[in-house]
Amino acid sequence: MSEINNQYIKLFQTVCDAPINAPVEAFNLHDWVFTLSDKDYQTTARGHIGAGSSIHTDGTQTSVNVESVGGNLLVQHYVAEVKQPDYVKMVSFSDLWLMKLVHVVVKVTWEMQLISVSENECKFQNTVLVEHPHFIMKILSALALGGFFVRKHNEEETPLFAQNLYERTFKGSED
Repeated sequence: MSEINNQYIKLFQTVCDAPINAPVEAFNLHDWVFTLSDKDYQTTARGHIGAGSSIHTDGTQTSVNVESVGGNLLVQHYVAEVKQPDYVKMVSFSDLWLMKLVHVVVKVTWEMQLISVSENECKFQNTVLVEHPHFIMKILSALALGGFFVRKHNEEETPLFAQNLYERTFKGSED
């Protein structure tokens, strides 16, 4: 099947929020996500298998995540397109094994943002967008309930990411 104007078709998108009892200015999302340990990543969702960061030969920093969502295995190779203390946008051309049998590559955009709620509070917003250039993948992902499983995964990881961000930012300061 041919690509439609070389454009990616949105398969699904999910956005989840979690409150944090600290001001936006206390955090640095970019530093946090690129120093997230393998163990910390594993504790933020049942489907998180492993994570690490790497540097390409051109100096580009990457975050590599391995996870299982709805019985499908994903290996993500994120590169940050936007790196701000309160907003990070990363894109990965991710290896996806549907039902652990069929290999496809999907484009995953992962955005994290801290939004001020008050002088002493903010919310952590976690957005995942999955795209593919072929319309048939939209049909297959709908049949496989891909949107449902990604949404459930995001609902699980978002508050745990927010908690990890808070704990790593303030570790030792409350003693």
